[in-house]
Amino acid sequence: MKALVADHELAGQAHQLEHVREQRVDGVATDTLGVLVRKIVGTFVVAEEACGPLSEAKSMAPDALAFGYRISLTMSAVDHAQTVADLNDFVALRNRLVHHFIDQFDLWSTDGCAAAQAHLNESYACIDGHIEQLRRWAHRMEKTRAHVAELMRAPEFADFIVNGRGPDGTIQWAMAGIVGALREATTALAIAGWTRLDDAVAFIIERYPDQTPRKYDCRSWGHVLRESRMFELQYRTNVDDSRVAWFREREANTANHRTT
Repeated sequence: MKALVADHELAGQAHQLEHVREQRVDGVATDTLGVLVRKIVGTFVVAEEACGPLSEAKSMAPDALAFGYRISLTMSAVDHAQTVADLNDFVALRNRLVHHFIDQFDLWSTDGCAAAQAHLNESYACIDGHIEQLRRWAHRMEKTRAHVAELMRAPEFADFIVNGRGPDGTIQWAMAGIVGALREATTALAIAGWTRLDDAVAFIIERYPDQTPRKYDCRSWGHVLRESRMFELQYRTNVDDSRVAWFREREANTANHRTT
């Protein structure tokens, strides 16, 4: 049950996913069976499509490029209600055995011990049934996780997540790594809201040398700014009459970027 709760969903920034998973494992380490059942109902065990947002997604920064998944066991409303009732009965059985077993039987008599033993045998059979069901669920979840991991290892997946390039070659500029690098450069280098393009390029070359205009079928950094439509570009004249490119993120795009 703890493995199901910890591993059926995961969300966060790509470089933090392992840490997020460790936190989820630690978070259920001391949970009781009753707490685990409450956590799994509505996220792993769901009725039809009644499934809320990923847990970690609520706390992620709005400007973070993140990845998440949830594996759910979807069933009809009737089956869901029965499954929830069965799980609650499992919790009740556990509580009776742990907290009230000695109070239920006269363990100082032969007849009382015989009744207690019969009750334990019946309880073990019920417990075995629940454990077998949990094992089937865990097996399905692990098969799905393995399939997800296989997809994530594909070069096309990495290219889409890191560079925003789809399998058909189209570029989702909002997800493009080069756009993220330009945004980071503006955060570090902007003067009165505008960033000198030459300074941003030097910043990106030092930190993200693989993020180049050529990767996105662009001839220059100015071409990237125009093609992405995520930035405003202007040229300013120096005292020697040379022209210098400056840019900033579009205001409408900034608002959408922060509230997504």
